[in-house]
Amino acid sequence: MRIVVAFVFIAVATINISFCKGSSSVGCLQSERLALLRFKQDLTDPANRLVSWTSKNGDCCTWSGIVCDNLTGHVLELSLRTPPEKEVVSQAEDDARERSKLHGKIDPSLLDLKHLRSLDLSDNNFDGAEIPRFLGSMQNLRNLNLSLNLFRGMIPPQIGNLSNLQYLGLGGILDVKSLWWLSRLSLLKHLDLDGVDLSNCSDWLQVIHTLPSLVVLKLSYCLLHHFPPQPVANFLSLASLDLTGNHFECPIPEGLQNWTSIRHLDLFENYFNSSMPSWLYRLRNLEELFLSDNYLQGSMDGLGNLSSLQLEIQMDGLGNLSDN
Repeated sequence: MRIVVAFVFIAVATINISFCKGSSSVGCLQSERLALLRFKQDLTDPANRLVSWTSKNGDCCTWSGIVCDNLTGHVLELSLRTPPEKEVVSQAEDDARERSKLHGKIDPSLLDLKHLRSLDLSDNNFDGAEIPRFLGSMQNLRNLNLSLNLFRGMIPPQIGNLSNLQYLGLGGILDVKSLWWLSRLSLLKHLDLDGVDLSNCSDWLQVIHTLPSLVVLKLSYCLLHHFPPQPVANFLSLASLDLTGNHFECPIPEGLQNWTSIRHLDLFENYFNSSMPSWLYRLRNLEELFLSDNYLQGSMDGLGNLSSLQLEIQMDGLGNLSDN
């Protein structure tokens, strides 16, 4: 039995880190400009995305992807994410986007950007490279996004030294054995592990339960397959949980009922094979629920008790799930 549940989109809590936009009124500092130029030297830029990064243009606060503090000139944000893909593209456009991705080496000259708060290098191509351990020394970082970069090797535990981190994106990293270092990130609000292979990571759930400020947790396509026993704990802050595409061959885990603040719950494309659990109807904050491509049975009439849930139900094929 498969069901498709579609919803009116309701935005969940996200991390909003504010920076002074535009060029600095005082111009960037020479030491930071030189650090950025050294960083550029170790990158291959096929599409010339960093054309503005030149010694002839002395104010690095005007360079592409750079945000500075208007008062001090310090570089606060470095964003070199590949521009997002359009909804409808031709094969030629898709190939051109792939060719435009930065690759090469992430140079430790970034350590000279001592006031950097946000570093986004996501959706480039560092195929074969490891995530640099020196990133764990950038103590002022609040936002670190390294997703979709084809990194190889382990996630360096030094990332756990970033005590101010609020957003961490590591999507697509392969073969993770442990996440123990995450437990040191007590301010973390948004954790994106989409596509991370957690099949050999036995402590993933135990560690996640140690993050008291977590609002958004993305665990789609992580090859989890089973849901381990949960510690006795409530997630008082978690608003969004995405478990899409993990092929759980079990009932919907009862431990999820302790995550009482959930507003967005995505269980799409799994093999949950039980009846709808009664505790699901007691999640009073639930606004979005995605259950398509599962094998649930029985009645869904309890969904009427979720006053905040807005849904339209379509039945996909024949089965034993009904809404009355």
